[in-house]
Amino acid sequence: MKAAVLYKDQTHLRIEDVPIPELKPGDVRVNIKCCGVCGSDIHMTIHKQVRLRHYPTILGHEASGVVTEVGSDVKKFKKGDRVVVCSGLGCGKCRQCLKGRHNLCPEINVLGAEMNGAYAEQITIEERHLYHLPDQIPFDQGAILADAVSTPYHALKFVGKIEPGEVVAVYGCGGLGIHAVTLARALGASKVIALDVDEGALDNAGKYKADEMIDLRRVRNSGKTLQELTGGVDLMLDFSGHYSNFEDAMRAMNPGGRMVMAGIGKHPFKLTFPFMVINKQISVLGSLGCDSRAIPELIDLYTSGRLDLSTSITSHHPLEDVNQCLENLYYRKGNPIRFIITPNGKIGAQ
Repeated sequence: MKAAVLYKDQTHLRIEDVPIPELKPGDVRVNIKCCGVCGSDIHMTIHKQVRLRHYPTILGHEASGVVTEVGSDVKKFKKGDRVVVCSGLGCGKCRQCLKGRHNLCPEINVLGAEMNGAYAEQITIEERHLYHLPDQIPFDQGAILADAVSTPYHALKFVGKIEPGEVVAVYGCGGLGIHAVTLARALGASKVIALDVDEGALDNAGKYKADEMIDLRRVRNSGKTLQELTGGVDLMLDFSGHYSNFEDAMRAMNPGGRMVMAGIGKHPFKLTFPFMVINKQISVLGSLGCDSRAIPELIDLYTSGRLDLSTSITSHHPLEDVNQCLENLYYRKGNPIRFIITPNGKIGAQ
């Protein structure tokens, strides 16, 4: 099969013919229809900030497709089923996995990082990492449920514990943060404020119905601005990885507010105002990926008409364009949200 492969010390993927993996009794073979191009792929290629356990590796972790073959022990899937592939793969045996919280598994593997991913014509994977994709959800929108949408959903609902009527602030409105904006609205936020330094990202936030967009290049203290606009923030999420945002936003937090760290940055996280955390009883929380609850609930949100992801799809590209897509995402050419790779050509209905 054809795949996009990353070699050690390389910043670009090679398009190669590679062997189709063996199908074990508990495995499902999936013909990949769509795979989203994510910013974390840039960290593994252009940035070289993330080193993989082994090379060469096929990247790609936001995938949807059609089942073509199942192993002898597979119970839940059959040939022809439409599926979403989970991006974080727990061991399935530890205490956290047995509770459905595979994102806390000490042996978690990420598709397209610790194991070969979905920038390929096919993928072979254990059935427990697949979810049925209803016919009414297009393959491209289904693919991004695996990370671009499920990661901010987990941060909002299961970590931040958003409640209807709350005020939400989202720092960093790239591929993850922009979906936090629309999801906060879908989950009942009374007001959603988007903050970024990129004009295109702020334009996107406006299209996703943020109440206010704050250009961080133009304000001296975002916390003061947030306080003036909202009267107080209940839930703040940071997808930018600039931890200084927490210092500013703390001044605008309501008592009992929650601050969720979902963006990974380079600099240390420091709190200059610990008394404010104590006095306001503010919770500072971390959020990584999602657990087994997110994708099924997102599918329900979509099919009930409360979630629209059609504007999240920037454009579709053959596998051979994957490096150009990564560069365009890195330089934000065309103000992208999600480029979609179609390894098998046209998406089609099946």
